[in-house]
Amino acid sequence: MTRVGDPADGTPQHPDGPGAHPAPGPSAVRGGPAGGASSARSAGSADGARLSGGAASGWAGVTMPARWADDPFLLDERRGWRPAEVHADGDAMLLVQRAAGATGEPGHASGATMLLAVGPAEPVAALVRAHARPGHRFAWVDTEAFGLLRPDEVAALGLAPNRTGWEWLVTETAPAPVAAEARVRELDPRADAAAIRACLHDANPTTDADPEGAGERWWGALDAAGRLGGVIGAGPRAGRPGGRGSAHLHGLGVRPGERGQGLGAALTAGAVRALLADGADWVSLGMWDDNHGARRIYHRLGLRTVHRLTTLRARATAGAPSPSA
Repeated sequence: MTRVGDPADGTPQHPDGPGAHPAPGPSAVRGGPAGGASSARSAGSADGARLSGGAASGWAGVTMPARWADDPFLLDERRGWRPAEVHADGDAMLLVQRAAGATGEPGHASGATMLLAVGPAEPVAALVRAHARPGHRFAWVDTEAFGLLRPDEVAALGLAPNRTGWEWLVTETAPAPVAAEARVRELDPRADAAAIRACLHDANPTTDADPEGAGERWWGALDAAGRLGGVIGAGPRAGRPGGRGSAHLHGLGVRPGERGQGLGAALTAGAVRALLADGADWVSLGMWDDNHGARRIYHRLGLRTVHRLTTLRARATAGAPSPSA
């Protein structure tokens, strides 16, 4: 199996895929866009609120539509981004979030905001039209809804779309054993860092995954010469409130000479199995949506596609750094 090209590739605040970094007081509900949509605004609180049932639920001190209050993707993002505005129309939601990192932390410009639009395509597109405004660092928009937007409606956001959409997949269940899994062993991210980086140089040279990042875990498979023929890493994510945290896979790569032996599936299965056995709330990963072979493998391992999104990023301007992580 060839490398799968995770859009996040290990950078917790990466705008190209899952894992980008993503307020309380009373929320005032006011009229939304035509068609019965409603909006709730709030600002400023710490995350970790317990979920509650009902028409809307509390999440990070904000009133969230019940449909989205326990969504694992949104829960994983809450350490990095804090909800500032919520606009809802049935199961469709447009969420404006503000970067939660400390002032001066790399990748967290003061006041930076992002936009997330998820749910059924037509109402999501309507929410984007009604609440589009320039100034966001980037946006994640449901891919089907994005396809309904005219070029001028996209331009109104001041953002340009990425080369393709991506998918966020998740599982809470260990996969069935994979034959080549016998070759997989857990690595020491620090002691084996040089070997991991050398493997990634050949197997997945575009990844941003860093074996020495905080909380990283890595697995590898040796080739006949005793060097790493393939690797996969996992970084920590927030998981559910009150849980033990979740994990996001990244940096999967198999050296060209080792491909076709099922090592990609084996590395993924081995990592998922170990992470869940150690108490992870769930394990997630991201993949470009044109990687059909990888999708088949991941679905066979029990991961399910929860979100199909398109990334839009701020256009580079003179004197301004690129928003890419």
